[in-house]
Amino acid sequence: MASLDEKWEAVDNFKSVVVDRERDVYFVTEELYYLHKGRKQLRGVTSSCDYRLTIPFAPHLFGSGKTTFARTYLELVQRFGETSLSTFASDPSRRAFLEKLKRASMLYVNLRELEPTRPIEENRNLEWAVYYLLIKAACSQVGAEILRKKEAFEMVDMEPSNLVRLLRDILRIPSDQYLLIAFDEVGVLDESLDEFHFKRTHDGRVRPYNDFIGIISQLCKEPDLFFIVVGKSKGLSIKNDVAFGLSRVILHFIRLSPLDASSIVEFLGRSLLKTPTQEPVCNVLCSSSFSVNELADSLLECTGGVPGLLTRAVNMLLNYVIARNQPFISKEECLTCMNDHDFRRICAEPFVERIFNLDEDRKSVFDILLMMALYRIPFQVYDILTSESFLYDAVTEMGLYRYPIDENTFQVLIPKVFVGIFKNDPSISSLEKILLESLDVEPVDCFFYSKCRVFEGIVALRLVLMLSSKNRNELRELLCQLSPIWKQMKLPISTISPIHYIKSVVSSRETRSESNKSRRTFANTEWNKIIRETLYLETIYILLDATSHSPDIIFQLQSPVEPKVLTVGVACKGRWRSEGIGWSDIIDEAKKFLEPVYDQVLSSAMDYHHCMLIIVSTKLSLNVSNELGNQSRCYSSGMFIGNDSFKVPDNCELVILCERDVQMLIDEEILNGLERAFHVSHNPTFLNFGLDLLHRIRNSFLSWQ
Repeated sequence: MASLDEKWEAVDNFKSVVVDRERDVYFVTEELYYLHKGRKQLRGVTSSCDYRLTIPFAPHLFGSGKTTFARTYLELVQRFGETSLSTFASDPSRRAFLEKLKRASMLYVNLRELEPTRPIEENRNLEWAVYYLLIKAACSQVGAEILRKKEAFEMVDMEPSNLVRLLRDILRIPSDQYLLIAFDEVGVLDESLDEFHFKRTHDGRVRPYNDFIGIISQLCKEPDLFFIVVGKSKGLSIKNDVAFGLSRVILHFIRLSPLDASSIVEFLGRSLLKTPTQEPVCNVLCSSSFSVNELADSLLECTGGVPGLLTRAVNMLLNYVIARNQPFISKEECLTCMNDHDFRRICAEPFVERIFNLDEDRKSVFDILLMMALYRIPFQVYDILTSESFLYDAVTEMGLYRYPIDENTFQVLIPKVFVGIFKNDPSISSLEKILLESLDVEPVDCFFYSKCRVFEGIVALRLVLMLSSKNRNELRELLCQLSPIWKQMKLPISTISPIHYIKSVVSSRETRSESNKSRRTFANTEWNKIIRETLYLETIYILLDATSHSPDIIFQLQSPVEPKVLTVGVACKGRWRSEGIGWSDIIDEAKKFLEPVYDQVLSSAMDYHHCMLIIVSTKLSLNVSNELGNQSRCYSSGMFIGNDSFKVPDNCELVILCERDVQMLIDEEILNGLERAFHVSHNPTFLNFGLDLLHRIRNSFLSWQ
């Protein structure tokens, strides 16, 4: 029998294709055109000071498809020339540039092959090393004999024009044909490598990035020569303050996006096995009962659409299917494989190594990034994390993926295959573990999308941290005073239950529709299944459908000393309603939760099983506040509420927290911050969320950790 590692071996089984890169091709083509158009200004031929050198640049993003994109860029220009690029060629000068670009030659240069040299001019060591690497790459590309260092140095004599002329001679291309040089793996340059004699700043620091871009900027003055620079950064200092502050140089970051489900379908259909039959990958992985669309959904959920992860995952699934000679028959079977610990470990290994080697300063912001991924909070390229650090740099240095919204706005994406690896890290905190569990359970497309969901998420996290905290806990003491059942549970609970997000019965497309009004509720059979699953799992559930037959949060507590089980539902009501919530709202929530739980479960259960509903409201109506006397209240079994219109079932309790006590779960500053961030309750945006609010939320969690 094959070992687990052999079972999930990432063998290179198929030839992948590039899909869904129209926007990226357009963007890079436009930047190359600006270089072409402004070259006179760059060379100082004109008196204009408006132009600064523009180089498309894509650092850091491991597995995003940079190398593949760079290698196939000219092929993609040919492919999209009559479609997405047709809008680019809107005037004669752009059209002429595009037609000439289609006939360009490319020289691919891997900076991993850069070697220190000892030419005559020691102070130009890095420049000469880059020049010689270009010469070697050109010779290798056409199969010519590689020039010796001394011979090449004499021919070039450190002049950019001599170098470009020599490159064209080696590649056998005329002087007026466009030459595109793609530099890959720029991150191999390390500031600790003294053999390249990097320039030092006034405080003694070196910036290899500055030196390298300085070389490129000189070469860009040569006619009909263009550059793309890519590579994940390991030792290279590529910071926002540097990248956007160099004199006469602007770096434009290539916004390679994760693939969506439809693009993954295209990827699977056009990628072919490396066999004589050249069969599409999807035909091998999918049975007649398992569609390629379902496979694409599973892969998207697992990998987040990151091209490198996607390719690795598909290779592992192919190895598994080919070994057992049977395709997948359902999405559930496919997801079971991808949720396997060893699958995740082997799939993610090349990608997550970076985060485990981070210093403590970088690790300290991991929980912030997890919350941003979970709540889908975007950030701007210039957002400052600390006085010395940009959030953009923190994300990229940790090897995490930035999902581009527009040119300057991004979201943090943490693929699910990473989550299991992170959870096993002994240095992960309790808060980070809960956030990771939340990301792990829910598919990529079903994150929070409104301030209501963020409000409920914050309440859920605070609640579970407070219940498990060993510190003095006002909320736990309050519940013990109010509720006889709660007092008998002998809290605190010993372990933190992970937070799970139930998939809404509404599809993601319906949920994200413009009107956002078509919301179904759970049918009785679905609700029954949710309750029964909850009773046997120590889990918190947050439901995506706000009008479903359930509270927003459900979890279960097991007494550490007695055979008592308490199922708790939390209904977060009165979300910024000016009039507050009344008795009719409270009774409606009680009927949705307490009655079905009693009828379907507790009526036939032993006495040791109880149920509680907690009403968490940001504002109670005047009638409710007057009856409660502005204090929290517990209604036990047999008691009536709302003018005797609802009787609390046996073994059940209803707790209504007053507004003052609700602030133990979510403080007023955070509520006000959410209000300012969203402004409206429908179709909200996270663009105004802000790092200050996120830090306050994080600190409120850490206070109970």
